[in-house]
Amino acid sequence: MNSKAPGQLWLGVFVSVLYLALALPVYALCPPPQNLQAARLESVVDGDTLRLADGRLVRLIGINTPEIGRDGRPHEPFAVEASQAVERFLGRELLLAEGLDAKDRHGRTLAAVYRAGDRAHLGEYLLIKGLGWHIAVPPNLRDLDCLQKAEAEAKKYRRGVWNTPAAPVRARDLNKRHAGFMRVSGEVSRVAASRKAIWLEIDQNLSLRLDKRDLPYFSGIELDALEGQMLTVRGWLIYRGGQNSRYPAHKMSLRHPAMLELEKD
Repeated sequence: MNSKAPGQLWLGVFVSVLYLALALPVYALCPPPQNLQAARLESVVDGDTLRLADGRLVRLIGINTPEIGRDGRPHEPFAVEASQAVERFLGRELLLAEGLDAKDRHGRTLAAVYRAGDRAHLGEYLLIKGLGWHIAVPPNLRDLDCLQKAEAEAKKYRRGVWNTPAAPVRARDLNKRHAGFMRVSGEVSRVAASRKAIWLEIDQNLSLRLDKRDLPYFSGIELDALEGQMLTVRGWLIYRGGQNSRYPAHKMSLRHPAMLELEKD
């Protein structure tokens, strides 16, 4: 027999419900656009790439997931979990919204992907689970705000990639083995301009290239004032050591300020 008074019982129920509400992920609810394309999933290549039954390869807009190991290389942490999460989330029927840029340089279709039944956003789901990092590549920025919120939720609770393995590499420690998608931190040692781009040198070992065509996205940031500041940047790292000793050995393109994290005082 429960000896608690009715008021105590209701208080216990309320506290339990409140605890569950706080513990569960709060979805950012990226709304689907009109005129979605129906498609059928053939297979999951990895967490951010799908093969459709019609033969198309689809690269998800707004997210990069850890890489599945191939050619003898090991899986990156959470790569398998991301692929399995896609399988569980989608099933076989899905919906697509192609980006303003509809193809990447590999010929893959760039699209936001939604579950057919309830039109839930796959990229949002993966980000809020901590199974990838948000990326912003103009002009495919439709879901920018809600995907940033989804990542912030995972980061707050240190889910998945935001746990210990997520620490960025310091730019001064980069070497020729570092390549591919990375988060890199360091001090801005120099800001310079060329005819087509603005360049930020990080720890004198990494050049960030900002194409002048993308400068409107950075209108709220005084780039010259970044010299001497610490920041973390995310993107695809290219090693170019030995090409020209006047330039840092590593290069990364920076297309949008969402890929840049300024260290707060």
